[in-house]
Amino acid sequence: MAGLLIKGQVRTGAHLFLCALVTALLLMCASRCQAARLRITIETSPELHNNPVVRTAVHDTRSLLLLAFPGADVSLNSMNGAVRIILPATLPGKTTCTATHSFPCAIAPDASYRWHAANVSGVSILRLQAATAEGISSGLYGLLQEKLGFRFYHPRESIIPLYHRWPLEQAFTFQGKPRFENRGFHLHTLHPIELTDQLHDPSLPGAFDDVKTYIDWLARNDQNTFQFYLLRGINRATWPDYARRIVEYAHQRGIRCGVEISLSMIQQQAFQAITLLRPYPSYHRQVDDTLTWLFQAPWDFVSLEPTMGEHLPFLNRLLPNIQSHLERQVAERYHSVVLCATHVIGGADAPREPRYASSGILIHSVMCYSLSEGKAPVYGNRNQRFMLQLVRKEQPLRQTWYWPESSYWVGFDTSVPLLLLPYLDARWSDIKTMAPLGVSGHLTFSSGWEWGYWLIDWSIARWSWQLKDNGTERPTSSLSRLAELCNDRKLQQLMKQALALQNQYLKYKELLRFMAALTPFSELPPPFNKPFQPEPKFRYAWLLNDATPAEASQALAQPVADLEKYALSMNEIVNLMERRIEQVRGAGHIGGTQYKLMSELERGLRVTALRASHRALTLKALLAKRSDNHPRSAAELLARARLVRQQAQVIVRQQEGIYRYPVNQLARRHVSMTAYPFGYLYPASRLFFWEREEEQVEHGRFDALFMNLWDVRRTLGLGSLFFK
Repeated sequence: MAGLLIKGQVRTGAHLFLCALVTALLLMCASRCQAARLRITIETSPELHNNPVVRTAVHDTRSLLLLAFPGADVSLNSMNGAVRIILPATLPGKTTCTATHSFPCAIAPDASYRWHAANVSGVSILRLQAATAEGISSGLYGLLQEKLGFRFYHPRESIIPLYHRWPLEQAFTFQGKPRFENRGFHLHTLHPIELTDQLHDPSLPGAFDDVKTYIDWLARNDQNTFQFYLLRGINRATWPDYARRIVEYAHQRGIRCGVEISLSMIQQQAFQAITLLRPYPSYHRQVDDTLTWLFQAPWDFVSLEPTMGEHLPFLNRLLPNIQSHLERQVAERYHSVVLCATHVIGGADAPREPRYASSGILIHSVMCYSLSEGKAPVYGNRNQRFMLQLVRKEQPLRQTWYWPESSYWVGFDTSVPLLLLPYLDARWSDIKTMAPLGVSGHLTFSSGWEWGYWLIDWSIARWSWQLKDNGTERPTSSLSRLAELCNDRKLQQLMKQALALQNQYLKYKELLRFMAALTPFSELPPPFNKPFQPEPKFRYAWLLNDATPAEASQALAQPVADLEKYALSMNEIVNLMERRIEQVRGAGHIGGTQYKLMSELERGLRVTALRASHRALTLKALLAKRSDNHPRSAAELLARARLVRQQAQVIVRQQEGIYRYPVNQLARRHVSMTAYPFGYLYPASRLFFWEREEEQVEHGRFDALFMNLWDVRRTLGLGSLFFK
């Protein structure tokens, strides 16, 4: 009898029988494994599948489930799944606003949803109730993120959980209701941030894919609004087709698109509706031509900047008929909505109201300060409470959206760099204030995502929803979304301590006046030294050259002491945080992605401690330099400051290794359509402001021209008074 050759031996008879038996057993095991394979099906009707919002969300959900359940069978309409996700069969024929207003309102479909889960004959059935396509999309992503543990925290990164069986309880209800009819993000592309180039230049490789990925992020986080600031350097021949493509894709995701333009803002390369010092053809004709060109894409709304620039005249005072003409044309000719942008500049008396009855208003707030807190030293104001009064005044009259910042840039946060957790406190507090007031929208003003600022945008997006488990509202807090990235209580407590410390020292003790870098305008002579960010109540040139020793000591004694206390306390917290992160990683309690994210936040907080140490040293060196008897002391203090900067530079290099977009785009010099010839993280890449402060003390130079970083000509944009 012929035999099988195994390892050089001939086996016959009983050996063949044994091999056959083993083979049969293996086939039986394989059959059982195949039978035990988890089957998940999403059940949708042909009518729903023909709706692009539902179709795109369903296919994206299926793809995500396939990643989370490796080896599972995730199908559409198979009807024999162990888990059946059943969508509504039909949609109402007419889309309406989610609330009744006495003024015209942009169409905002009701995206509320409710899940009901039950076990029927061993099958897990999840049935979705929703009245609109947008509600179905929000319901699917709410199920993924709020029940199954997906975390869509950044456009280019997500946490995808891994399961080998269906993890949800057999019976539950879960529902979501948006706190605002309109909720989304304004990308402040006057700054050279992640998507500035991609939104303005379709010729860039991968430009549309990057924008598409961001729109997907919005949809996955149940947002329905997207906007950015248009720059005047775009190619007017080719860009409208590209813009139309962006808007059309956003509409497929249930997201309405807006673009911001200015009436005639000269600063920062903003797109202008009119050229102010070229009145021919008439301003009305210029407005008409601009809108004809702009509305080659079907914008859902347009935001209008009515000033010539920060601290410059309001054109609605100088040219009120031109603004009202633009607003009227958008409403009547293009059947869209104008939302008039506001600013905290000018205090309570600034003219902020729209000129046309159906226009809406964006109520702005800046930096990491809420509208309700009593101390917010921004743009020369004591606080921003007058903007809260404006909300209360305008909300009954017109479509009113809140427009707060999740980062500021320039010389305040990521450019320094500083990770300012008080943004979380302020934005969470404002949402709790705005939702009961019935404002129509929440449009977050975003200026970059690195150095942990993705956490602020993601938290705001999730806070814009009210969620209930089995009828009980799910609680939130300023750090509630962070807790979902790492469920270690000790780390959560340390982060809570870090937030409290920053609130105490940076906000209440006002150390942000020293931690933030000075803007160029702060160092100009009067009357050009207009306030922007929080800044000291004195000028450093006065401190060095004119103040008496007693005045100088009095001005700096408390800030220096507070900076040193903050640095010491924050350093203790981040040391504990670093050790704990390593412990939970070693114990296998967090995965690689969570480890990376928590380490990123820890490094961002460590830099704030080093920044406080560095600033205390340069201020002490400034005091020492005043004395002719202690020049060596100033030099020694500056040498210590440089060593601190070198420590911080190591952290910057570590952070650059995890940037989600190319370092050359974000943190190096390059040609840009913005007023800035570099990416928004270029100042951070070399700790420019830290080095400049050392050199200022050493050379006694505290003027705007010393080590100037900014392209003043492009930033001021005076040429735009004459040319487009």
